[in-house]
Amino acid sequence: MVQFGATKSAFLFLCFVLLGSNDYSATEALNIAEHKIRAISFDVTGTLLASKEPVIKTYYDAAIWSRFPNPPPLEELKKGFKKAYKERCIESPCFGGNSDDGRGSGREWWIDTLQLVLEYAGRKAHVDYTQEEFDRFFRRVYQQFGSSHGYMVLDDAETLISSLSSSSSDVLMGITSNTPTRYMDSVLPMLDNLHDHFRFFTCSQDVGHEKPAPEIFEATYQEAKFWMPDLQKDQVLHIGDSLACDYCGAKAYGFQAILLDRSDHPKVTAYQTWIDAPNYPGKSEEDIDGNTITSLEEVTTLLTKATQQQ
Repeated sequence: MVQFGATKSAFLFLCFVLLGSNDYSATEALNIAEHKIRAISFDVTGTLLASKEPVIKTYYDAAIWSRFPNPPPLEELKKGFKKAYKERCIESPCFGGNSDDGRGSGREWWIDTLQLVLEYAGRKAHVDYTQEEFDRFFRRVYQQFGSSHGYMVLDDAETLISSLSSSSSDVLMGITSNTPTRYMDSVLPMLDNLHDHFRFFTCSQDVGHEKPAPEIFEATYQEAKFWMPDLQKDQVLHIGDSLACDYCGAKAYGFQAILLDRSDHPKVTAYQTWIDAPNYPGKSEEDIDGNTITSLEEVTTLLTKATQQQ
């Protein structure tokens, strides 16, 4: 549990204990103007949170629990979900947040998506299952992902948030995420009041644009400026696990950015991998590699270094 009240010296001590004091070797290569950072924007899924179980296992378990007739095997569900999710994200972005067809709620978006998952897994509506059987199955899935049982706060995320919240740091924290609104309104509060550590919340369903579009980063910037009216774009650091959506999108908008490489993390699955990465000034493999980390604890070190330089 994150607690408040530590002094700045306690914050620095915690960083050294957790990460070591080897002259900040873990972050020496980062091309970040850490002394400028006044606000940090976080991606959610894959950066701060992960599903406790694979999404497809949750689907399968819900099918079994709801006594769904002839439930598709895990492998069929996996293939169906991969195809259906991509198709739905492209034809109806932002979980329906920019929809003009009257199905703009996140719940309706997921109803349509789950029906498509079943279709691609070889189960046709009103042929292989009734509406009542589908509704029972869907509700179980939707309840799971609307509760604390569906998610976990990743260890390094908890360490970083705890360090920033319990110190006298003035760094403003917030969220910029391609997620439905209920992540902001329900999921974060249910995870030990995680929302209390953030001041601004920007999600694609509200904005009607997804990362890497500049519109969602503009919304984040304006939300952050409510708390810091003189905040400049290059004083905002965005951190996320998607090269295209998080790193390149944020850099193209004018934020500083760090790419969090979760490719070896057993609990993290990459989504929206089909999105093209926008260009930004100075874009190169060297720049990307130089600003890539594998743990958020490296950010704690970076900010500790900035604090000591001030």
